[in-house]
Amino acid sequence: MSVHTPLRSVLFVPAASEKAMAKAASLVCDAIIFDLEDSAGAEEKESALARLVATLETSGFAAPVIWVRIDALAVPVTEVLKPFLGHRVHGLVVPKVSSARDLKGLPDVPLWAMIETARGVVNLKEICEAPGLAGLIVGPNDLRADLRVAATGGRAEIATALSQVVLYARAYGLDVIDGVYNNFRDEDGLRAECAHGKALGFDGKTLIHPAQIAITEAVFSPSNAQLSWARDVVAVFDAPENAGKSLVALDGEMVELMHLATARRWLGIQEKI
Repeated sequence: MSVHTPLRSVLFVPAASEKAMAKAASLVCDAIIFDLEDSAGAEEKESALARLVATLETSGFAAPVIWVRIDALAVPVTEVLKPFLGHRVHGLVVPKVSSARDLKGLPDVPLWAMIETARGVVNLKEICEAPGLAGLIVGPNDLRADLRVAATGGRAEIATALSQVVLYARAYGLDVIDGVYNNFRDEDGLRAECAHGKALGFDGKTLIHPAQIAITEAVFSPSNAQLSWARDVVAVFDAPENAGKSLVALDGEMVELMHLATARRWLGIQEKI
């Protein structure tokens, strides 16, 4: 997880929904993705874009990070959004990225590739090498459809794909966000899936409803046990008798500089939170 910007809770806000857009400025989460793709039907695209532009022109946002998921088929979208890029909009989310070609010709801003197809998974190397790429976001619903598999409680049917996305993100120094949990009223199911995503190595999770924010942020934040361990690791390496050492003892275990880096990352994340 990037220490400079924790990305635990990443909420999709449908630009086609007047009600949802009216609440956008007050939403307290780590990032918002204004959606111009799946949540806007063909006849709603123009009005959704106009509503988004009006919102960007008039609103400040409680969320520190604002992205827009563009519709790859709506060519004028990026032109209309150019005045806001790097200012009100901090990056573009590109749906259904299957190869590096899908990221070409876009503005020079951070890009987030949604991995939602089998081709996207098998082409992760070239996608991760694309200029301007800041991170990966999993689209589990489309991925299941492309793989022709049914959802299971433990996500065994897409576990290999999820792990591959995390693997390539880490290899290329990218942030990586887990996909949505569809049943926003199922708190226990959301908590379990967040824990699964955290165990796989994801930095956070995309959400479809504000009710999912609190649970997601709690799970993807460093735990009290992690923070306690991190403080102890930093303290033991900072002790005068351990100056210059790369391996020290802590509570009967040996810790290395690798553990010190992890400890500092967790503490840095918590400070930003």
